[in-house]
Amino acid sequence: MREQIVICMPLKNAEKTLNKSVNSILQQVNTKREVVLLVGLDNSTDNSEEILKNIALQNPNVVLLNVNFNEAYLNRNFLNDYARKNYPNCVLIGRLDADDIIYSDRTISHIEALYDKHNFDVFMCGNKQLLNGDVLEWENKPSKELLKDDFLIDQLFEMTQGNPKAELASCNIFIKPTVIIEYPKKVSAEDHWFTVLLLLQKEKINILIDEQLLYCFYSLDGVLTNENKNKNKYSQSREELYNYCLNQSPLVVIRNKWNDYMSKGGMSFHESNILKNKERLENFWKLDYPLNKRIEKQLKEFAHKKIRLLDIGCGPFPKSGVHLENYSIDRTLVDSMADNYHALLEEHSINTYRQEIIKSEGEKLSEKFKNNSFEVIFSKNALDHTYNPISVISNAIDLLVPGGFLIMEHYIKEGEYTNYFGLHQWDFFIKNGNFYISNKGGQIIHDVNAFFKSTQIESFYEGKKIINIIKKK
Repeated sequence: MREQIVICMPLKNAEKTLNKSVNSILQQVNTKREVVLLVGLDNSTDNSEEILKNIALQNPNVVLLNVNFNEAYLNRNFLNDYARKNYPNCVLIGRLDADDIIYSDRTISHIEALYDKHNFDVFMCGNKQLLNGDVLEWENKPSKELLKDDFLIDQLFEMTQGNPKAELASCNIFIKPTVIIEYPKKVSAEDHWFTVLLLLQKEKINILIDEQLLYCFYSLDGVLTNENKNKNKYSQSREELYNYCLNQSPLVVIRNKWNDYMSKGGMSFHESNILKNKERLENFWKLDYPLNKRIEKQLKEFAHKKIRLLDIGCGPFPKSGVHLENYSIDRTLVDSMADNYHALLEEHSINTYRQEIIKSEGEKLSEKFKNNSFEVIFSKNALDHTYNPISVISNAIDLLVPGGFLIMEHYIKEGEYTNYFGLHQWDFFIKNGNFYISNKGGQIIHDVNAFFKSTQIESFYEGKKIINIIKKK
């Protein structure tokens, strides 16, 4: 018996579009395998059933199944499972909604050829979108970057903001019958959820993403979609999906490690350091302690002499300095351990000269300060200890005035050097002239230059340190 490719079509009241959709499947050419269409007819009240019966009489590979779900996700799961159980020679299960049309008569043969070449478990490609019967110029094509957690999370966030170009190309998926992942119980965006659940299994299954191939003309005029938009279910489900994915990513693992370490205090180093070096360390708090030389060098860019300076992750002994002759330096100190540090300094009778450390995570700076509030932001050996350094950098850039500078000093690949112990979950390094941040195993890799194209970034090594100077344009 020949192998089959089974296309699943859940259907309810689609008499206006059904013929075009089904015919686009029946007109496929050059396939080595049988192409079977499974239709789950779910309580239609229009003429859909009669149309399908007439088509099925002439085409034995069109199979009509009457179901009683009234839920799209149940219908989709039923059809996938039916294909698995009743078509033992099925190699791929695809989908097509009753208002969509396969892009060309050779589309399935192209997918078949890719399957023979790559033996994928999951295949994803693109579509053209239809709105009010018109084909939109823009093509909804998936990026291979979707296999990277940070890119996927960014795209899901854009979906929550209503960006149509961020919509996952979720109707264009083929799976092997051995891939047992179900559409979740969602009244809206269940296909996006299904797509993300597949992508999150990328370490276990072979996912092939074709950035060029178009599978179908996808209708944006679906009745259920419009109903969900009107009832806010559309946006709610996308927000839930974004938060769900965020909680599955390596970022969450890193944040949990960060929270666990911080909850235990992490003060032993500072205690011993004070006992050994108290007299020297006290100098960092004095109001005449010289401004850091790197900061001083950048001040020539400003015509005025009043400088607002933010020191992120300053620790109990801020290394930014505070005094430069002929300048007025208004310094603000922030650290997530501020309360612990103040208690430590008080315990050892170290005078802070009424300078306060404001308690804030670097990732939440925008909640503490307004945009365009600082000429210079400084961070020394701190951002690589945060749970999301790219978020901290993004916040810092927002807080800078145009022409302002973010100056960072860190050890090169400190995560790797410490075997990713405690807060050391990130590596800062330079590759091909660009500033990179990655975590253990390279699950997350950020090209900072590509991330912040509206800035000017200078990066260089100095001994064991990496220096990054980011200028806001």
